[in-house]
Amino acid sequence: MSRLPKVIEGDRIADAVFLPLMGVAQAVAIGIGAFATRDAFTALHAGMPPDVSTLTRLFAAGFVAAGLEYLLRMRAEALGQSYAAALRLRLFDHISGMPRRVLETRRLGGLSLRFVGDLSTARNWFGKGLPGVISAFAILPGAAFVLWLLSPALALASVLPLSLSLVGMTLVAFGLEARHRRLRSKRANISIQMMERIAISPELDLLGRTEKELRELDKNSRQLRQDAMARLGLSGTLRLFPQIGAACAGCAVLWVAGANGIAPGLVAASLAVLALLAAPLLTLAEAWDQFCAWRIARQKLETLLSQPSKRRTVVPIGRAPRVSISGPLVEKEVQAGATVLIEGLRGAGKSRLASVLAGLDDDEQINVRFESTAGQQPKTVYIGATPVTLQGSLRRALTLGHSPRPDRIAVRDAARDFGLRRLLRRIGGTDGRIAEGGRNLSAGESLRFDFARALLGQPDLIVIDASRFWADPNHQSLFQKLRNRTDATIFVTGPPLSDLDFDTTITLSRAEQAAA
Repeated sequence: MSRLPKVIEGDRIADAVFLPLMGVAQAVAIGIGAFATRDAFTALHAGMPPDVSTLTRLFAAGFVAAGLEYLLRMRAEALGQSYAAALRLRLFDHISGMPRRVLETRRLGGLSLRFVGDLSTARNWFGKGLPGVISAFAILPGAAFVLWLLSPALALASVLPLSLSLVGMTLVAFGLEARHRRLRSKRANISIQMMERIAISPELDLLGRTEKELRELDKNSRQLRQDAMARLGLSGTLRLFPQIGAACAGCAVLWVAGANGIAPGLVAASLAVLALLAAPLLTLAEAWDQFCAWRIARQKLETLLSQPSKRRTVVPIGRAPRVSISGPLVEKEVQAGATVLIEGLRGAGKSRLASVLAGLDDDEQINVRFESTAGQQPKTVYIGATPVTLQGSLRRALTLGHSPRPDRIAVRDAARDFGLRRLLRRIGGTDGRIAEGGRNLSAGESLRFDFARALLGQPDLIVIDASRFWADPNHQSLFQKLRNRTDATIFVTGPPLSDLDFDTTITLSRAEQAAA
């Protein structure tokens, strides 16, 4: 069963009904216009001007067809945008619920492309390709029927050229997906590499890597150009067949008309319908190009959405919980409000246990139960190896995820209490800007920043990666201040910390990990 959003759902239901109806209405307008064209040429051939009724029908048919085309494009774009929005929400919701350890195995550049390239592909298919197919399948039979009503002989004359063009389109179409797949792979590799390298380009330059990176980028760009030209050549060939077929059909119509003495009015009307028949055939060629791109993107999206994902349910309990930890790595009962050190040798599983405690990961070998939460996560603050900060004001950054949001004075006081007075002066107070990921914070400031945010959040549980402590020589007093001003149960992971006092210690060893 597909995990992608349904096409016909919500506000897209009306468009799914509206688009085929507009296609049928376009076919009717084409028919009216074709017969009006016949009448106009018949009058001209007789040496008289077309009457008002004929001109009115001809104008009305053209006006209605143009209006319907405008509406079709607008509703098709709305359909494509709506589906892309639903897909965007589905992707972010799914990624948010994925275990952190799974995300760490994936390239962030590749995940970012799901929100850029794949969503553009989805919007093109559902906003242009699919509506074009629906319209084409409504217009083609109607136009063919009109051509038959005008003149069965002329209709039969155009069948063979148009049929041969369809056969040619079918044969060429089979190779287009492979071209798309190759081009997508090259384009994705360049995009992902640039996403990952731009942020560290100054450091790469310092290492003397710039020239090598430029040569690699130039090589990949040339290959991308070759693949893009090959794909464009094949899709261009696909678009040639409808035009060639319509031209050959027009020649056949003229020959048959001349050989059988068919009235010029009927010939002119038939040629007008043939020109209109070529347009939906060209639309089908373009739609196949868009479908091939979407088919490849859909496979990537389905693979991502098949990864395990479960949104975290956080239930604030308003007090420190008692924590029970069981499994091959450790058996421990931690009292409510205790401050616990998780220590052990490198690779013993400290970060793994901390991640499970914080609710970022699940692990079949570690069972964590919190008192009075029925298996749900209490309100938790996780201070990891890197700060988690969105771009915005200092007040917004310090109250991220807090509800209700503390007022401006409380935010300022918390920042000052944890030694961020210089930061407040540097950026202009609590309304000053903090960069994405805290890039304009020093290592020491980011630690103090996270401690201030933890205090403002009034959490039930705090999990801290102690590797950040060494960024600030005053970490002992900062940690003690946090400990004294919160009632939360606190877990700290890291090597033995002789300058800090803990209520209890959980010691992990490599032997325990191997036994697991």
